[in-house]
Amino acid sequence: MHIEEAGPTTVPVPEEPAATSPEHTPERPAEPAAPSRAARRGAGGRSGTASDSGSSFSARARKAADAVLTGDHMPSRKALLVRTGAGVAALGVLVAAGLMVGAEGGGSAAASGGGEPGFTVAHARVWAAQPAAAGSSGGDDTLVGSWLLADAVVRADGSGVHAYDRAGGKQTWSVEPPAVGAVPCGLSASVSQAGLGAALFRPQADPKSPCTLVAAVDTKTGKTAWTKTVSDTKGAYSARVGVTEDKVVVVGDDRAVAWESAEGKDVWQYTGQGKFCTLSGGVSGKTVLVASSCADSTPPAQAVALNIADGKIGWWRGLNNQPKTVTVLSAEPSVVLTTGEKPEDDRVFAWGAGGDPAAEIPVAVDGGRLDVAHGTFSATPGVYFEGRTMVTTLAPANGGGPVAAIGYDLDTGKQYWKVPTSAAGAARAVGIDGGSLVLAADERRDQPARLSRFPLAGGQEATGGNFPSGTGSLLISGRVLIGGGQVVVVPEHSTNYGTAAGYQAKD
Repeated sequence: MHIEEAGPTTVPVPEEPAATSPEHTPERPAEPAAPSRAARRGAGGRSGTASDSGSSFSARARKAADAVLTGDHMPSRKALLVRTGAGVAALGVLVAAGLMVGAEGGGSAAASGGGEPGFTVAHARVWAAQPAAAGSSGGDDTLVGSWLLADAVVRADGSGVHAYDRAGGKQTWSVEPPAVGAVPCGLSASVSQAGLGAALFRPQADPKSPCTLVAAVDTKTGKTAWTKTVSDTKGAYSARVGVTEDKVVVVGDDRAVAWESAEGKDVWQYTGQGKFCTLSGGVSGKTVLVASSCADSTPPAQAVALNIADGKIGWWRGLNNQPKTVTVLSAEPSVVLTTGEKPEDDRVFAWGAGGDPAAEIPVAVDGGRLDVAHGTFSATPGVYFEGRTMVTTLAPANGGGPVAAIGYDLDTGKQYWKVPTSAAGAARAVGIDGGSLVLAADERRDQPARLSRFPLAGGQEATGGNFPSGTGSLLISGRVLIGGGQVVVVPEHSTNYGTAAGYQAKD
């Protein structure tokens, strides 16, 4: 199981058989339902998510086509041929109208719904961030987290936590480490509306040193608001940090701790539902989801949801499939990945808001494996969630053929849609923007580096967003952040691709 930069998000589970638990084990998903009429229409290239102006025009065109193709009386053979020809013409007008609406709106019809403008046109690089000053503590260039702010992008790696201006890439501030020689080992997935983020540090660059120092960061200035220590351990220790509107929460190897955002006052602490517990997890919304494995709990592996306000248990569910590891992919919605003795045993489990069992999704499916190893709390996620929908990519089992974008219903575990990408080379899911899954493709001799969109409703691909020659594999090498009229790329390794770069759609 991959161990990520801020420490593993997996909980190893004891090998002894789990005792029978009264908790309900999620049922296996039913066979995927046949796609709806709207989904079939989308798969054929006719989007059901066009803009309002396009929708009204499309509705009139569709109505005209229906009027030609239907009638109260059976037409003659000759009349039928005439009507069929007229219907084809009307449908041609409909398709053309959809394309024109997309072009005039700066994106395809499938990319509507609040997505970044200028999606379908070529992009130019407008800035590139310079690396941190030489001599900074730590030599590891691996990305441990990033933030996209209104006027800056923030990168955390072994050199520190640095902000770069989105106008020209100039470094604007750096976070003062909470101890001399401390290096970053984690970053909250986001910042609060008030602009507070949180970073985790190791006391020294040695990756075996504990990831236990917490710094609350005012992202408007880069100054540290307060610092805390999660644990006094001197050995290896992993943790994840998250922020809400009024709290900073860390889930470490042996405890989950919450502090008040404003002044860092202690709020609550959770240490598991038994003795000698190992924890991991993360926070989003009003939920802290913890994967827990305790020596005396039954079954040993459990998913535990804590209320963000007081740290009390909202619900818990036993994982009766005796997993080897458990990774929390998302807190809201509550989703975990479990691995088993064999690759085909790997599963994604989801629960409803009250902990009611919902989906069980096999990772190994027809055509390959789902890319679900890195979730919401990873520096470089590969699986994304919106509402009760999970979207990711499906990599062919034999390594041949195109990667497919794929969407699932987290309530039933059923596959919504599966659409092969038109990318000729490597492709990776990099985010959700405007109600669509965004895939990045690398540059090839016959194809530029680019982004594609797959609407969560329907999944039909809308290609575009070509990037300059020489971009190479940059788009699939780290984190792609979209907002404020720019596509900002933060590479996983700065020595290979630089610190960060901003791209903007050409006029």
